[in-house]
Amino acid sequence: MALSFRIRAARADERDALARLLEAAQLPLDGVDEGFPHRYAVACVGERVVGAAGLETYGAAGLLRSVVVDDSVRGQGLGRALVQERLEHARRLGLGRIFLLTTTAAAYFRALGFAPASRDEAPAEMRASLEFAGVCPASAVCLSRGP
Repeated sequence: MALSFRIRAARADERDALARLLEAAQLPLDGVDEGFPHRYAVACVGERVVGAAGLETYGAAGLLRSVVVDDSVRGQGLGRALVQERLEHARRLGLGRIFLLTTTAAAYFRALGFAPASRDEAPAEMRASLEFAGVCPASAVCLSRGP
C-alpha cells in the first residue's frame, strides 16, 4: 500500500521537527533558522512532519538544502516529491539554475537530473553563504540543474 503524504509550506512551529530530522540524518542545522519557515516545504503523514527541503535564493540562482526524509518512510517517494516541489517553487521565482552540495547523496540527486558542477559556477553571493563557505566541507560534491 502506498504511503499517503502531502507536501506544503513549512510553519514556524515545525522548526523543532525539522531539527530532529536533520540531526537524525546527521545533516547540519547551521543556517536553517535564517530561512525557516519561509524557504522550506515539509512532507507530512497526517500531521507528522516526516520530511523537508529548503531553497535559498541568490540572485537568479537557488541553493537546494536540507533535503531530509525520516528513516521510517524512506523509499516511498517523499524525497523526490520534496525536490520536485522546491524546483517548481524555483521556476515560479524565475530562478535559472539550482545548486546543491552533498557528501552522501550525489547519486540520488544525479538520478533527479542534477549534474556535477564546479563550486566556482555558483554566484559569488552563494559561494559566500554559510552552506558553501563553512557548513559543507570542501569534499562535498557540487551539483546543479535548471529548475
